[in-house]
Amino acid sequence: MKPNSLLFLILVLCLFQTAVYAEERSLISVSAEGSIKTKADTALITIDIHATELSADQARDKTDQQVKRLLELLQDFGLKEGSLDSSQTTIYTEYDYNVKPPQLLAYRANRSVSFALIKLDQLEKLIKAVSQIELANFNQIQFSVQDMRAWEDAALKHALQLAKSKAELIAKEMNVKLTGMHRVTHQVNRSSAPVFARAMMLEKDMSESSSYEQKDLEVNAFVDVSFIFK
Repeated sequence: MKPNSLLFLILVLCLFQTAVYAEERSLISVSAEGSIKTKADTALITIDIHATELSADQARDKTDQQVKRLLELLQDFGLKEGSLDSSQTTIYTEYDYNVKPPQLLAYRANRSVSFALIKLDQLEKLIKAVSQIELANFNQIQFSVQDMRAWEDAALKHALQLAKSKAELIAKEMNVKLTGMHRVTHQVNRSSAPVFARAMMLEKDMSESSSYEQKDLEVNAFVDVSFIFK
């Protein structure tokens, strides 16, 4: 390599190293978790209605009849506007694979009806009413809140406050001063309280007392924050 070329390369490396050092900052990095609990005001419910018949048309017609009955029943309950969905339909075949060739046994049709119940005091009544509908099964009952974004923001705010307090404590003990924020990452998780039934929800002889236990919803936010100090 020629001397001039070597000198130029050394100069470039020195400039690069100087730029890197200029970008380096003194940082205090902390992690924190913020948690908020609230009462549920909504139940997210999915009900499956299925039928097995010798023909696909018969199976579909049978489920459609019961779905129509269910939709009429739901008119008496407080549902969140726009939450009702009864469009999910599947039809598949059932075979006996113990014989060769496999023998077609039946057709199975399934329709799912999902919605958000915003009057939780009606939940027990709803469960009892649905239990009277032939072929209906509760696939899911899950508690939530209508304005989840507000609670997620509250949990995130709590996490950031904790992170700032941690960093200020470290800075005080190190006899330095925080001058700004360099980087922050965050993640929000929510735990949705399920329904715990002491008896099968679809039993027709359910007692008049409540048969489920509702837990609080917990929203957690996790943050990693790097503060600049001098």
